Amino acid sequence: MNLSHLTYFKKLAEVKHYTKAAAELYIAQPTLSVAISSLEKELGTPLFERKNNQILLTPCGKQFYHYVCIALQNIEKGITAVHEYAGMINGQINLGTLYAMQGKYWSEAIRAFHEEHGAPIQINITQGFTPTLTRDLKADKLDVVFAGQTEPDPDLISVPCWAQELAVAVNKAHPLASKKEISLDELEGYHILTYKKSSIVAEELMEVLGLRKYDIEFAYNDEITLSSLVTSNKDDVSLLCYSFLVKAFDEVVFIPIKEAPKDFHKVYLLSKKQGEKSQLLRDFITFMSSYHFPTAKVPVR
Repeated sequence: MNLSHLTYFKKLAEVKHYTKAAAELYIAQPTLSVAISSLEKELGTPLFERKNNQILLTPCGKQFYHYVCIALQNIEKGITAVHEYAGMINGQINLGTLYAMQGKYWSEAIRAFHEEHGAPIQINITQGFTPTLTRDLKADKLDVVFAGQTEPDPDLISVPCWAQELAVAVNKAHPLASKKEISLDELEGYHILTYKKSSIVAEELMEVLGLRKYDIEFAYNDEITLSSLVTSNKDDVSLLCYSFLVKAFDEVVFIPIKEAPKDFHKVYLLSKKQGEKSQLLRDFITFMSSYHFPTAKVPVR
């Protein structure tokens, strides 16, 4: 069965007029008539009938039209998928990632994906904080993001992929600086600096702290600020998620906390449940969902 004939049949069924259908198909009317006659001969039944100067579908024609529409739509999807896979259409991915997620981690993962995928791909990286990344994902400004998550979002698919260890950050001159590991009870009596209460990490932190009473200042956005504050103030203590961002602070000592799980703050690969995804994006999500990202642990001293 000729694919062009099916396209001609669909157009005539919708326009209901040979001359108009031929004009919209950019073919001569006799060519259209021959194509329809050929289809009817092949199927062994009339597909159209004339009624009040219109060309209408017969009952058999209506049945055939339903399946032709599905077939042509699937063929179009197949063509698009092949083009996407070859990097001819949408050969790019807009990826969002947290500032704290070490570039080395996701750059190695992207390189591994490039090697496996083969086709030319452009991956555009946007860095930010979880609320902004999630908002841009839902607004279709980003295709997929690495971000935190406090609770399940019905609009998103989330796969845990990376984690950060909870740490105490103190100045090298602080009384706690010599410790290899620290208990939460040992923080009593110190002024503690940590993330804003509105942040995801602060919520997770309060779960770990439980009912303990501390002098805590919930006021800061990120671990860089928290680390810099104890550089200048030798008496304060910062509670933060360890990441590569804080390695540059030579005057600061980072100490793991006994009671906190090693994967204290989880980072997820987030993508939208609804909406069309290119074959390239589906492959990227599948690959990253199973890729092994190492946990950001406090270095052993």
